[in-house]
Amino acid sequence: GRVFGPVHELFTVKPRDDVNMEALNSALSYVARPKMETILTDTASAARAENEVNGAKVWPLEYLPSMTTPPVNPVVESAPLALRASALLAPTEPELAPFLPYIFGKTVIVRTKEDAHTFRRSSKGKGVKIVALDGEVIDGDGAFGGPSRVFTAQQQGARFAIGA
Repeated sequence: GRVFGPVHELFTVKPRDDVNMEALNSALSYVARPKMETILTDTASAARAENEVNGAKVWPLEYLPSMTTPPVNPVVESAPLALRASALLAPTEPELAPFLPYIFGKTVIVRTKEDAHTFRRSSKGKGVKIVALDGEVIDGDGAFGGPSRVFTAQQQGARFAIGA
C-alpha cells in the first residue's frame, strides 16, 4: 500500500481572481482543520502500518463511502458569489480527489457576512455550512456567532498552499 501523506500537503488552493486568496486559504484551512494532519493512504493495510509506526490518524482511500470527485465548476451561485469548498482545491495526485467531498462536506464559501445570510435564506443555502471570507460561519443547522464560529487569517496550525 501507499502512504500519500498529511491532508495539508496533498491539496493546493486553486488560484482565483474574484476573491482574496489569503482569506480563501484561511477559510479552507479553517474548515479542514479537523483533518489537516490526517495521513491519507490507498489501502487499509497501509493505514494500519502507518498508524502503528507513528500513531497518527489515518484515512485509507478504500474506506471512503464513495469515489465521487468534486464538480469542476465551484460556483454554486454567482450573485452573491457562493463557491463549493470541495471544488476549490487541486489534489497533488488525481486519485486523491475523492477525499475532498469528505474533508469539506457541503461547505460553501462566500465573500461577506451579508452574503452568508443572503445565501442561507436562498433555496440552495439550507443544510450547508457557509463560511464568509470576513469571518462569519453559519453551521448547516443555521447556528452562527460565538467565539468558536469565527476564524481569523492569523489562526494557528497547518495551512494549505496556494497553487501556481
